[in-house]
Amino acid sequence: MSTPSQTHGAFSWMELHCRDGEKAEGFYKSLLDWDTETVDVGVGPYTMIRNEDGMIGGFVSQETDTPRWLPYVTVDDVDARVEKARSLGATIAMEPMSVPSVGRIATIVDPVGGVLAMITYEAPTEA
Repeated sequence: MSTPSQTHGAFSWMELHCRDGEKAEGFYKSLLDWDTETVDVGVGPYTMIRNEDGMIGGFVSQETDTPRWLPYVTVDDVDARVEKARSLGATIAMEPMSVPSVGRIATIVDPVGGVLAMITYEAPTEA
């Protein structure tokens, strides 16, 4: 059986983008019994969310007037899907970029204003 990170079109990650990630982390840990782990992702700390099934998302502290959850959908090829989204009338909010040890990501705004991140995960490496 495949996991959401292996299935094209599956929702596989959620990020909360807000000004106060620590406050959000405390709230959701208390509300939903989530565990968290802060890691260095090369551009600063990133707090990952874990439930009993594993890592499910993260908290991103950033200056924003509109805190929001950003869903990620697994796709077969981020670059190709961004071009297809563009041809279908989407605006590209973040062009494709590689995140080491994670994969390739991009963010689009669909023709009705919905925001969605797409990700192609790196294949796991053998130890």
